[in-house]
Order: sequence, then structure tokens, then C-alpha cells
Amino acid sequence: MEAYVPNTKYHTILIIESNAAFGERLSGTLKGEGYKTILIKNGSQAFEAILNNKADLIILDVILSGTDGYKILQQKQASAVVAHIPVFLLSIQGIQINMNLIPQKSVAEFSVSAHPDLGDIVSRINTHFGYSKKNTNTASTSQVAQPTSDPRKKILWVEDDKLIGTILGKKIISSGFNLLHATNGEDALKAVKNFIPDAIIVDLMLPGMSGFDILQKIKSNSQLSKIPVMILSNLSKPSDIEKAKMMGVQRFFVKAALSLDQIIDEINNMIK
Repeated sequence: MEAYVPNTKYHTILIIESNAAFGERLSGTLKGEGYKTILIKNGSQAFEAILNNKADLIILDVILSGTDGYKILQQKQASAVVAHIPVFLLSIQGIQINMNLIPQKSVAEFSVSAHPDLGDIVSRINTHFGYSKKNTNTASTSQVAQPTSDPRKKILWVEDDKLIGTILGKKIISSGFNLLHATNGEDALKAVKNFIPDAIIVDLMLPGMSGFDILQKIKSNSQLSKIPVMILSNLSKPSDIEKAKMMGVQRFFVKAALSLDQIIDEINNMIK
């Protein structure tokens, strides 16, 4: 990787990593890129370090001594003082990240690998701070519609949380579905003009129009109105559930209440 060294921009990165060898390597590599780093090796000291250091980015491993990264992330998001700081979540032992334990929209990037690539991590951090150009030739993580002869069931999913979008998106695709993932209502409504799904999954809290706004437009379209809909959200007010029923939504689930396998089971049941 060709190193990019910022001249006058000195971002501070707080690294919370119990694996001393990896933490030191990551810290040293980031320093070579021009960043200031603070390395915390004990999970029990992590939240205090987040509060006491004005970090521009936090790199947090899910496996820590004294506690775990999920608890630290939940503490951070509960504090108005530090909730805004972006987090790069790591699982360097290759253990899958449990999205049910992660507050919504609390993670900017993540990496799951038993053999983490320092070059990839640093490259994504540079991109996060605007120090490297995004490759316009890189394929989108959203899957485009396949030809009409494609026998797979088509799923339209509207979700703007990057971590959940990537983890669940991969699970939906690996389960044999043809997935189109939109991150906002405008893109979702454009997509259904050429991609008539067999099922629609919608979050309620989205940038721009809400999930209910999207569903209202979909339900007013005679070509789309009969498509089964699942709401997958962190909102669960009785009024939201009642409104969803009135709009003909078949299933309403809280994200944290279901495992990935349970979500796939519900999708299968919905389109039988």
C-alpha cells in the first residue's frame, strides 16, 4: 500500500485492543500514516479512555480483557458527550459480530478476520478521513437485479445502517435470494420501477422519507400493493405496530429480538 501522510491534519485515533502485538502493530502503522494514536490494552479502562481523550475515531475490538467491546460500545452510545465519535469495530479472532448487541448506526466500519489485513484497515481509515480517493470502479455492496430468468426470489431491503446492511445483506444473499439493498426511500422507489420484488423489508428510521412514507407510496401502486412487507426496526411503539397493521404489513420485528437465521426464516415464511 502506498502510504499517504497528512501534512497538517492530525487526527487522533483511540485503539482499544487487548491483543498487545496486534495493537502495537496497528498503532505503529497508523503513526506512519501521520495519525496520533492512543492504545488501550485493558477493556476495563476503555470507556474512561473514551471520555478523557478527544479522539476523532475509535478502533474497538469486540474481544477485550475485563469486559467486551459490545458493552463499551453501548456505554459510549449512551453518553451524549462521546456518542458522535465514529467507531471502527474489529473482530481479529474471526468471531462473527453479533449485530443484536450493537446500537443502531453506532459503527462506521467493521472488519471480521482471523488474519486482519493492516493495509486494508488503514486504507479504510484514510478513506474515512478523506485522505484517499474512493475507487469508482468498485462494485456496490447492493446487489443489482438479475435477469428475469433468474429463479431466485427477489428481496428489496431498505436500511441505512452500514453494519447491519452488510452483515444481514450477506446472509440474505447466501440464503439464496436476489437482493437489492437501498439505503433511503428515494433509491428504493426508483428501484421498484425495474425490480419487482417478491418481498420488501423496511426500516422505519431512514434519512429523508420514513419507512411508513415509503410503504404508503408502495401500497398506492397497484403493481406493488400486494407484495408482502416486513418491518425490521428498533422502533416498537404500540402506535407504530398498529399503523403497520393498518397498512397491511405482514410482519413487524425489532432488530435486536431476532437472530440472522430467524430473520431468514421469517422471509421464507412470508413469501411461501
